Amino acid sequence: MKPPLCIIIHGFAGNPWEVEPLARALEHSGYEVTTPLLPGHDRNKKQMKKITVPDWLHAIEKIVIRAKDDKKEIHLIGFSMGAMIASITASQYPISSLVLLSPSVYVLTPHIFKMRLKKFRQRKKMKPNEYDPVLLNHSQLTQKIPIANIFQFHKVVRQAKQIFHTIHVPICIIHGKCDETIDPKSAELIFRVAASQEKELHYLPCARHHICHGAEAEKVIRFVTAFLNKH
Repeated sequence: MKPPLCIIIHGFAGNPWEVEPLARALEHSGYEVTTPLLPGHDRNKKQMKKITVPDWLHAIEKIVIRAKDDKKEIHLIGFSMGAMIASITASQYPISSLVLLSPSVYVLTPHIFKMRLKKFRQRKKMKPNEYDPVLLNHSQLTQKIPIANIFQFHKVVRQAKQIFHTIHVPICIIHGKCDETIDPKSAELIFRVAASQEKELHYLPCARHHICHGAEAEKVIRFVTAFLNKH
């Protein structure tokens, strides 16, 4: 019997590092795991300018279709923008379950401005050697993203908002209360709108945006593994 396949989709301007701890844990639990790099996310700025929402969606659709042809059970897991892509895909293809991590519905809200101001003040007090080098590199990459791709990001968010009510598969949503990038109310909206009969919503009181890393990463792994094992 073939092991279930977990397709884990990273976020905007990110890469598979964002979900690596979860991917490793699921592999250890017996799942087959793939963490594709979305088109345009190889740091080639000129190439990224040409990328549109259909390119991102098609990249995941190809993996889903291939897995279906191989008669594999599919679980879609998306982080941030990847959660939007996973949701759209789940509304179009038969899958077993959907997991959304820090889903990116609300990006610019009073909560986010407050969290970013807090983060800015904390960083001003830090010494250069106290910065997290990985998160700092991610921040620098985000600043280099072409404006055209930021428009594509907002486009995929708008598209996902229109289809949440069509999702019927079991769904698990996890969001950090201290997310400085996406408003945690995003998770609440999806939980309320999704048509799924089986829903889970977990808030992590201290987690920031990259919930697969940091102090509460083990909770994410436990929540996701327990949810997948049920489905």
